[in-house]
Amino acid sequence: MEEPTLSLDVGLGPLDYAAIVVYLLFTFGIALWFGSKQHNVDDFFVGGRRMPWFAVGLSILATLFSTLTYLGMPGETIKNGIGVFAGYLAVPFSMAVVTLLWIPFFMRLRLTSAYEYLELRYNYATRLMGGSLFVLLRLGWMSMVIFAASMALDRVKGPDWTWLPGDDLYWWIGLVGLVAAIYTSVGGIQAMIWTDVLQCLLLFTGVLLAIFSVMVIDGTGPVDWWTTAANASGRSNLPPVFSLDPTVRLTIVTAMIANFFWTVCTHGSDQVVLQRYFSVSSLKNARRSYFINFIVDFTMVSLLSLCGLALLAFYIKHPTLLPVGSKTAVEGADKLFPHFLGHQLPAGCAGLIVSVFLCDAIQTLESGVNAITAVVTNDLVPRVRHGGKRLFSDLAVARGLTVLITVLVTGNAYFVANQAQASMETLVGMMPKFFNMFVGPLSALFIVGMFIPRCTARSVVPAAVCGLCMSIVWSWWKEIFGTTYTPTFTLAIAVPCLTTITVATLLSYIVETGKPHPGMDYTWWAILRRPAIETPPASGVTE
Repeated sequence: MEEPTLSLDVGLGPLDYAAIVVYLLFTFGIALWFGSKQHNVDDFFVGGRRMPWFAVGLSILATLFSTLTYLGMPGETIKNGIGVFAGYLAVPFSMAVVTLLWIPFFMRLRLTSAYEYLELRYNYATRLMGGSLFVLLRLGWMSMVIFAASMALDRVKGPDWTWLPGDDLYWWIGLVGLVAAIYTSVGGIQAMIWTDVLQCLLLFTGVLLAIFSVMVIDGTGPVDWWTTAANASGRSNLPPVFSLDPTVRLTIVTAMIANFFWTVCTHGSDQVVLQRYFSVSSLKNARRSYFINFIVDFTMVSLLSLCGLALLAFYIKHPTLLPVGSKTAVEGADKLFPHFLGHQLPAGCAGLIVSVFLCDAIQTLESGVNAITAVVTNDLVPRVRHGGKRLFSDLAVARGLTVLITVLVTGNAYFVANQAQASMETLVGMMPKFFNMFVGPLSALFIVGMFIPRCTARSVVPAAVCGLCMSIVWSWWKEIFGTTYTPTFTLAIAVPCLTTITVATLLSYIVETGKPHPGMDYTWWAILRRPAIETPPASGVTE
């Protein structure tokens, strides 16, 4: 049988660019439509608390499942096997925590910024600390997302852009930042959520196109890909079950720990996630949102892991089609998925998927900036203003801050690009260094507040500082100590989180009196005794 003719360096064509333009115009139209319906900051940040539960669930997925994960999962599978996917064995445990502990708790608080809770439970200084950790987390996250999307766009664009001066990657970063600054200031969370729904559909389309294209081109399937990957790469596709050596990069047990702590910590302290739960009308709908998010998330990760195996087998069989600068398929890792989309899919299809990368980065940036703006306008601006004269409305301040933060994040993306291009690690492995190191200490502030009544700011703030120091050392071990090894990235959230909780508990018996204090009214048990509050549907709307 004659082997199909495969293109080597085609890149994007006129139909692809047309698809990108159409999609950008369509999503911007959504932003304008919802922007015209906003009247106050409650509409801008939480959609009047009347967003449909299924849309919120898909929005949470599209937000957390950014370009980093979309490109990172195939790249991680190509380079290191499906070990990260094994972490989903921990889902029953994290699902129980989120649905039984976190969602009922936060839905009774009726917050706009999650960090309002830290002031109610501790004091304003702790609230400011939590908000600052969140801002650092999301600034690093958004900057890395912009880099990942720009890298993907750079891989699929083809040779037509060679007239641009300097590295094309930096032009892509500037373009993404410019479009996001305009888009984010207009739409608010309603536009974000509905565009996220469309984004989910296109994310599925992209990974399915890649999988079925390999099937059609090579006439192979998952069993063939598994065998080819295992034989040609000289390693097992599965990691060891467990190891006492913390420098072992990945085991099934540590992957489960990583998945559990990432889910529990983000759903229990991250404004980007909690802001979406705040936008629904009831506890029941919040739980529905989580379940739809989990189902789609699990399906997507499964497909992306399968896609990684398919691409590894494909480029092992067709080494002449590897991206420029990649000697082997394993070496190419993160570049193979976008390279395949841009050079092997039919005209028009590649442009549609490229628009996914571009708009996913914009949506991710928008979600993060909107959440940061919510934190700043609710946690900082009211204290700075001190009841003084308002020069601008709250909505105008929110939109102005949105543009400013977008510009700052885009500038930081250039720094991330310089650092990331010098690293041999996959996108998944790089996440702790740039943003996940803030997740553990931040979430521990909430966990301690919920379940350790003795603790006040006197004990929890020093504990969070200890946890942050542990997190920095764990994530930057090689650079700090100049070693050739580093602790496993899979424990980069769990260890700092547990360190903070442990130190806070010990300090509560050393520096605290144990006497009743106002913060005890905001522990988990105290809040759950309150009745759940529901937002009535808008006139003519049923749920």
